Amino acid sequence: MGGLRLVPCGDRALLCYLGDTLDEETSRRVHGLAGALRGAHPAIVDVTPGFHALMVEYDPVRIRLEHLVSLVRDAAARASAAEEQGRVVEIPVIYGGDHGPDLDAVAAHTGLAPEEVAARHAAGAYRVYCLGFSPGFPYLGGLDPLLSTPRLDEPRVHVPAGSVGLGGRLTGIYPGGGPGGWRLIGRTPVRLFDPRRDPPALLTPGDQVRFVPVDPAAYADLEREQHRESPALPAFAPGRTGLRILRPGWLTTLQDLGRRGYAAYGVSVAGAADQQSLMIGNWLLGNRARTAALEITLTGPEVEFTGPTAFALTGAPIPAELIPAAGGSPRPVPGWTSVLAGPGDRLRFRTVTAGCRAYLCVAGGIDLPPVLGSLSEDLFGHIGPLGRPLQAGDWLPIGLPLHPPADLAGRALPPDAIPAFEGEAVIRTVPGPQADQFSAESLARLFAEGFQVGPLADRQGIRLIGPQLRPDGPAEMLSEPIPPGALQAVPSGQLILLLSNRQTLGGYPKIATAVFTDLWRAAQLKEGDRISFQQVDVAEGHAIAWQERRRLGQIRRYLERRAPAAFRPTGEPASPAASAAVGAAPPAAPGPVQATPGTPPARPGVRIYRIAVGDTEFLCEVEEVFD
Repeated sequence: MGGLRLVPCGDRALLCYLGDTLDEETSRRVHGLAGALRGAHPAIVDVTPGFHALMVEYDPVRIRLEHLVSLVRDAAARASAAEEQGRVVEIPVIYGGDHGPDLDAVAAHTGLAPEEVAARHAAGAYRVYCLGFSPGFPYLGGLDPLLSTPRLDEPRVHVPAGSVGLGGRLTGIYPGGGPGGWRLIGRTPVRLFDPRRDPPALLTPGDQVRFVPVDPAAYADLEREQHRESPALPAFAPGRTGLRILRPGWLTTLQDLGRRGYAAYGVSVAGAADQQSLMIGNWLLGNRARTAALEITLTGPEVEFTGPTAFALTGAPIPAELIPAAGGSPRPVPGWTSVLAGPGDRLRFRTVTAGCRAYLCVAGGIDLPPVLGSLSEDLFGHIGPLGRPLQAGDWLPIGLPLHPPADLAGRALPPDAIPAFEGEAVIRTVPGPQADQFSAESLARLFAEGFQVGPLADRQGIRLIGPQLRPDGPAEMLSEPIPPGALQAVPSGQLILLLSNRQTLGGYPKIATAVFTDLWRAAQLKEGDRISFQQVDVAEGHAIAWQERRRLGQIRRYLERRAPAAFRPTGEPASPAASAAVGAAPPAAPGPVQATPGTPPARPGVRIYRIAVGDTEFLCEVEEVFD
């Protein structure tokens, strides 16, 4: 396969270019190579195809870059262009007005009347080149050249679901609400993406699309037909351990380490913005690293435990207190420490004192059905068990912990291992795939001058206030896969650092790519915080990945060795060593004694629980420790 060009992008992504133009043959070759690479090596994390390029995400600890490059070249030599048997799919659309706010601007740019723009657009036959940017977003080729219109200089913060837009020589449809920079000329009521469908996307590469104009009445009828209720959470089951949301906080969502294998449908990885805080919180509780937890942004929630639960708070420091079920003085909850709560106890948060995001992890994790392989809430793609942030009244069932809950009380991360949250961050970066399109002066300013986090910062990325850096050539390009941590420049010269919930494809040049293990620092910045960049090469990025993997491995092994033996089978006397281990734990959940038949009487200051784990019952004593 001729014309293959391989460009390392960051410390764990390789961009593979198979051409420089937008055409059907190149698109077929891209999808042929993507199919050949999926499952070709365990270190290949995901493969994301675009029009003329695909991205291979890999684990640099499990494969050397030279080996990956050789593997890709061998696969390209064997792969053939994918033979796609496309369907013809009709998409109803209403043009102009509130549904197409840019129709008049497109008409002015092309010199045509708005009605003529709509008529020409509806007369075309379009081919689906690829899906990306957002879940199910189809990039459609075959646009009438007279309708070619550049993107907006500044992307909209929110584009309504179903919007039909123009971006250069392409047209496309936004399946869900979110940011976007295409010119909007109409809207369709058709649901292009549904995570409960198999496959989840309505359109696939190679399909032919025709737009059918409809009037407002027909549009309204079709919209009612397409409406589908959001999934409901399970109802509270008496006696079942879970979390009841009393107050949701500013933005609290379920997150794990994200979903993989769906990038070809335009599905973002999503997952925890600060992955290391989530993983350490889970290790404190004996969970697997990817177990789902609550990600808390800025202002925290208030939750009630409906059964005995071990929990831990990690991430940004946030004041929290545990309120006993039967009254009494609230007790402050330390961060980075596993604590035991009883039935009816409430955990109340305030606002983070530094950083941006905190994590509430629970032993056993959240027991909900995964959506596309993950419990992560992708708020921009509307994918997840809820498809929204948590709300007051939600109840989240907790799964069976891998270890008895009280056996976990007292695990704590050493103070010197707790990350600092200082309102500023230095992010190490590798040159981006379009770095050569920026002048030496622009590159020097990127690393010499600092930036400030602007007001538009979320889980997708953070817009930076600082030097405006523009490429020497066009500010737009063929959309291509976006690596984690991409630092892209929009036409205004403003930089955007993309985070875990980034879109899969984009058409803005990327001047640099953050080293993956530094992204948690960026995710903990909020408006007004400072950020600066330091340049490293790919080899240094791989060395950093190795160092970080070793550091996290040491933390996990340390926590596994530090579990106090606080449980004993029902009826066995407590040994002095066991009592001392419980008494030496950090401040634990205060509250009344849970007396049941056969339970020995509680001593003053001690809480006793009878807990069933599988078919075995345990007694748990937790002693309150006062400063």
